[in-house]
Amino acid sequence: MKFLPRVLGLGLLSLLVLLLAMSCETTKPATNEFGSPNRIKGEAIAAPESRQIVHFTDSSTEYITPRNELARAFIRQFGDGTVIDKIQVRKAPGDVGAAVSYYLIGMGLRNGAFRAMALPLSSGGDNTFYLRPNAERYTISGTGCPMCFFNFENGRIVGTTCGEKVGGSNCDLKVDKNNSLFAAIR
Repeated sequence: MKFLPRVLGLGLLSLLVLLLAMSCETTKPATNEFGSPNRIKGEAIAAPESRQIVHFTDSSTEYITPRNELARAFIRQFGDGTVIDKIQVRKAPGDVGAAVSYYLIGMGLRNGAFRAMALPLSSGGDNTFYLRPNAERYTISGTGCPMCFFNFENGRIVGTTCGEKVGGSNCDLKVDKNNSLFAAIR
């Protein structure tokens, strides 16, 4: 008989703790998988924003997004163990009088093999350039080639070249329709 009140007391205590825990959870605002509040029906979904990368002056290049942050973003974008150790913004060769194109380029190695990724930048006016989330992604993977280069035609990447032609060496180019360089880390 002494056993029944003890079990009943533990059961009531467990029920009370469970109810308290559930009541705390109901005061928390609902969130979606990205941690932001749920949308209200009819609310417009904002497109991912472009990211300001660089601003050119008459005498210098000012990286608005720090190079170390860009390197980490490239490493996440590769997602295969590629280590990026060089970041640059380069003007693409093009025809005289044509619109100028710039590319954000990250270069590094994966298991000793050369890797690089180039993303076209969009002009925001006033010599400031942005990376759009839907910008193409050009990725080079070198096999037996110590350094690969992007080939350009009219300001666009059209292929690759191996820096030192050695038997069996090549540079493969892969083009993807978008990038997630600055996507939220989950």
